[in-house]
Amino acid sequence: MKKMIRTILFLLIVSVFLPYNAEAQLPDTLRLEFDFVGAGNAVMDSPPLYAGDIVDGDELVVDGTWWVELDDSDWPATTDPGARWDYIFDNHFDYDPVSFTWTAVFDGNTLPEKPTWGVEHSTNGTMTGTLVVLMTLYDYDMNGELSADERAFGLFAGTFIVMKYGTGCFANYCGDGAYNGSLTNEDPVNFADDAVDGSCILDLINCSIGVEEASWSYIKSVFK
Repeated sequence: MKKMIRTILFLLIVSVFLPYNAEAQLPDTLRLEFDFVGAGNAVMDSPPLYAGDIVDGDELVVDGTWWVELDDSDWPATTDPGARWDYIFDNHFDYDPVSFTWTAVFDGNTLPEKPTWGVEHSTNGTMTGTLVVLMTLYDYDMNGELSADERAFGLFAGTFIVMKYGTGCFANYCGDGAYNGSLTNEDPVNFADDAVDGSCILDLINCSIGVEEASWSYIKSVFK
């Protein structure tokens, strides 16, 4: 009798959780930290797309790729890059005479739609969501005018929202996070691509935990 009960319990557990084997190997809360590199161009590309590789950090995402896309539907066309850059700078960057910096915020308030992002790993799956992008340029000569040299280097930072639209190991996760890094441009006068590198932290939770708890309740109810 006891052997039969153990067999039935085992079969019930397998039948309930078999579709979630990949996710069940991970905890209900998960912190991912990783470093990334890449490139992109907000002036010459429409829509602006920054993308690259995840080069160090948590094994769940290392050797994967990432991308960030901005909604430029109300920006001038890329056929006139000078006018497009002037529009971006005039409408998105604010000058702070105390810190001698220009800062731009790209989010759902300053763009028609929130910027979007994604992480893709060939083995472990994908994550997507929205984000806020803050970009800072420095007024090194403190004259309140942005020169080409001052466009050659900048900093960026922001926050993530992780939507529950992932696949693979990340299918049941949602959460938030933050990132920061730097960008360099070897030829800003001719609107060359920006090279970027930075670090990211994602704090994830299992958004389907209620389903698992209900499944355990069902199993326990069978043997009351």
